[in-house]
Amino acid sequence: ERAEKPFVVENCGALPDELLESELFGCKKGAFTGAYQDRIGLFEVADGGTIFLDEIGETSASFQVKLLRVLQEGEIRPLGAQRPRRVDVRVIAATNRDLLGEVAAGRFRRDLYYRLAAFPVHMPDLRDRPMDLPPIADRLLGEVNRSFGRRVAGFRPEVLAAMRGYDWPGNVRELA
Repeated sequence: ERAEKPFVVENCGALPDELLESELFGCKKGAFTGAYQDRIGLFEVADGGTIFLDEIGETSASFQVKLLRVLQEGEIRPLGAQRPRRVDVRVIAATNRDLLGEVAAGRFRRDLYYRLAAFPVHMPDLRDRPMDLPPIADRLLGEVNRSFGRRVAGFRPEVLAAMRGYDWPGNVRELA
């Protein structure tokens, strides 16, 4: 049902809490220094669709409380707003951290973990799935070709063999 609806992405690890909150939930004019106009947040942009929260494991405890409330109530309250707004958003979250370990260590809220882990998907490290290297490398090569206006056709067999023999501690980001 959400396939034709908005798909919005935010990297939660790239922004400090205050900016992340404004980015996701929006703000009213004058809510903070630099808020010169009302601004809708990404949850509202994604209403009816999906929001992808990358690096969710990097968020602070105080932000986790605010996100949990959104997930429980289906409402956002833009910074400086008096009333909440209803949103219908599917949330997909990703992290490179072991969130159960973070929960056990007290760095990630247990209740938020269970809200987000309704349908967990574990992605094995790239070193554990060498058969995925050629298609991922080809896709990345296509992106580089487009960016630089090139037409490099592919990888020689010995290059692919070297890729398969490498441990890839940085996973796909290192391959890129």
